[in-house]
Amino acid sequence: MNRQRAAHLHLSPVSIQQGLFAVLALLITLIGGQQFLRWEQSQQPEAPRLSIPHPTQTHFSAVSSGQADSPPMRMMDVDQAGPVGEIRHQERWVF
Repeated sequence: MNRQRAAHLHLSPVSIQQGLFAVLALLITLIGGQQFLRWEQSQQPEAPRLSIPHPTQTHFSAVSSGQADSPPMRMMDVDQAGPVGEIRHQERWVF
């Protein structure tokens, strides 16, 4: 069935050659445009780069030391906005 549809297109070797030539011309044009832009940008004076100082860390702390100070974590529903005891349960209907 697919061969019958392809046979009805009547693609001649000349039209295939013209299509491939058009694709090649488009590809060469795009590559040439990219190279021109790269050359044009290299001719412009380079903007001064900003140097941002970053603070360096000089000490390390144990992972368990931060957990001892904080209260234990609890799992909570995504819909809950506060602790479990303060929120009343709302009935929901799912269809």
